Amino acid sequence: MSDEFEVDFFSDSRYEELTAEISYRGQILCQLNKDKGVDSIEIEFFSDSRILPETVEMKFPVDDFLKILMQTKDELIG
Repeated sequence: MSDEFEVDFFSDSRYEELTAEISYRGQILCQLNKDKGVDSIEIEFFSDSRILPETVEMKFPVDDFLKILMQTKDELIG
């Protein structure tokens, strides 16, 4: 799996439970939360970008993205 994905777990004031943010090459992609329970994990995609020194092309293998999503979901539940 690509090491260009990064996951940060943190407490977001918009949610009661722990959340996880997935970034690609420093640019935020989405956030997962489990406020509705472990069987109803929600994903929120972000249209706004972080200001980075250079543009990040948001193009990557779908299998890598699915793997990081499932890994993050499992860790968020665990």
